[in-house]
Amino acid sequence: MTMQKQVVRQVVALAAVTAVVLGIGATPATAEVTLVYSDWQLAEPVWGRSLKEAFAEFEKQNPDIKIKTEAVALGQRDTRYTTALRAGKGPDVFALDANPIKQYIKEGWVKDLTPFIAKQGGTYLADWYPQLLGPVTEGGKTYGLPKNVSPIMLTYNTELLAASGITQAPKTWTEFREAAKKMTLATKAGGPVDQWGTLLVLAPAGFDLRFSVVLRGFGGDFLTPDNKHSMLNTPEAKAAFNYVIEMINTDKSMPPGVTQVDANGGRQLVASRKVAMAFEGLFTVPIIADMNPQLDAWKVLQMAPVPQNPGNEKKIRTTFYMKSIFMNPNTEHPEEAWKLIRFMMEPKQMEKWFADNNLLSARKSVNDGYKAIADNRFATAARGELDRAAFLPQIPQWPEIMETFRQALQAAIARSKPPEQALADAHVQIEAILARP
Repeated sequence: MTMQKQVVRQVVALAAVTAVVLGIGATPATAEVTLVYSDWQLAEPVWGRSLKEAFAEFEKQNPDIKIKTEAVALGQRDTRYTTALRAGKGPDVFALDANPIKQYIKEGWVKDLTPFIAKQGGTYLADWYPQLLGPVTEGGKTYGLPKNVSPIMLTYNTELLAASGITQAPKTWTEFREAAKKMTLATKAGGPVDQWGTLLVLAPAGFDLRFSVVLRGFGGDFLTPDNKHSMLNTPEAKAAFNYVIEMINTDKSMPPGVTQVDANGGRQLVASRKVAMAFEGLFTVPIIADMNPQLDAWKVLQMAPVPQNPGNEKKIRTTFYMKSIFMNPNTEHPEEAWKLIRFMMEPKQMEKWFADNNLLSARKSVNDGYKAIADNRFATAARGELDRAAFLPQIPQWPEIMETFRQALQAAIARSKPPEQALADAHVQIEAILARP
């Protein structure tokens, strides 16, 4: 072999070694994608564990995708999301309850999932309850997928009712008020009142779900069926409004400071046996059980339909809680984000959401076929109310309308306005909101 050939071969060999070291010419490894998933329930111990366990399974099935979780307080969620989304940022996948969805769709803050759903086949959505698809659908397009659902129910501590001689859940608002007064007491002779009959969540986070069932239980509602006018000037709305104010200011059957209680604070009061009755969804039982294991919530708590006024013939008497999952229109990884959404909707995962969090599935086959749901007394009570529940108005103006009404109620409770004036002012303001182009 000539010296020239040896040099050539050495150069070629060196180039080959260099290529291997640097990865030149090799088949590139699949790049790892990180998706940010955001959810207010990540901050709750029970839901947080459940979601993270599911994401660990997702990562095992999809080793090229990693999930970064981002908890956000419910009261700050929409401010955080909308600020980020307007700036072209925000989490890749996130959760919303039903109330702000139409505003998000109108503003373009959620991605149209219709093309992704179409690839799953024409019958993919057939397993979802049609009424649950309403909030996530606009103009024939689907912008999110409903995951979990529950009607809001009267939730009560059976031991506290029995201790006050109350043998069954109140069925009318008169019975409810009397039971609340009876269970507002000092648990130690001569001591201060330290147990209250009931509470309403009156802080922004969770207010709409809870007050709406009182209003609907009185036969009223916030808006007309076409969502074009306020119904706060009706006798039913006035009766419900005054009823709540009287329970707080006259009966004092709700805890001091109740106007600042949010959903989690209300559950803490039930967990600590400070409050006997509240309006909650199925999800509240495992949360309360985790807050205070000594309560034995799965045994002590029970659920019943929301009380009604005698003669109220309206079908709708409670409100749907629903959690749905959405994709950020700004995500750089839409295919991977869809994989995560689809995974969260699989029947196996839906069963996990119930087993861990006591929430009915948005998919009919899961609720009908999962034995754990059939054997659960809370789920049995709630399923009987699915046909009696409705969403709050699905219009973009709803968040503003709800806060207008909440502020009016707060003013009446604080006695800064007479109840009649506070409600009348809210009615006028809401009419003006609805009249805007």
